[in-house]
Amino acid sequence: MKSTTSPAPKRSLAALGAGAALTLALTGCLPSPGAGNDGDSSPAAQEQSAAAATPESTSASSDRGGEDSPTTAAATKAATNAPAAAGKITEPGTELKFGEVAYTHSNSGEQGTEKYKEATHETKVTKIVKGSEADLAALKDASKFAGQIPYYVFTDVTLTSLSKPSAGIGDPRIQGHLKDGTEAQKLIVMGTMGECDSGNFKTEGDGDAFSYVVGSSKTICSVFLAPAGDEVTTASYDDSNFNYENYKDNKYRDNPITWG
Repeated sequence: MKSTTSPAPKRSLAALGAGAALTLALTGCLPSPGAGNDGDSSPAAQEQSAAAATPESTSASSDRGGEDSPTTAAATKAATNAPAAAGKITEPGTELKFGEVAYTHSNSGEQGTEKYKEATHETKVTKIVKGSEADLAALKDASKFAGQIPYYVFTDVTLTSLSKPSAGIGDPRIQGHLKDGTEAQKLIVMGTMGECDSGNFKTEGDGDAFSYVVGSSKTICSVFLAPAGDEVTTASYDDSNFNYENYKDNKYRDNPITWG
């Protein structure tokens, strides 16, 4: 598999656009089958790069009973938790410190149809860890990344509500930024890389009731590149995994939530 590169766009936090993604693969590594739903067809989702590290496979609970089982009942109960139960969504332009919580949301399916689903999350960027050039050596075409340093952006996410049982709704998407505020190039890695590893929400239920567990948490690690002499210092959220009926209705794109 060949890796592809594209130059990082010179976009500031005040005019956040799509991060340039670098599609890469670890030698001998295959993508895990349990990744979240990053196939949103909205323009915002198409422009934004997907999660940096492919999570391990999402697996169901060992208790996979029938329709009267506790796991199925719990998943059905989760469907009654309307997104509003999680509280107000954090306003665009909010500036947070690392470890402070933003209340975010995501959705899938066409609004007004039976397949439409919405989720809310508590999202917080906890830290940005500097990697080393050696971490890039495991990648195919590693010579392309000479002079680049990987930075690992860690985000903790708690699922606070689901409008319907779902195990495929998208996660909050986080973008790393260089010292001058421009977007850092993002790596999409199949597997793990250096200290960067991502987890999964717990799951429960069977069939149509198979679902993430409301209240469960996971850590997402995203990989960004900085040229030698620069560094990734801040991160942002632009609500690109929420499909608005009108693309221009997303007020976060030009006024994102930021951590730093």
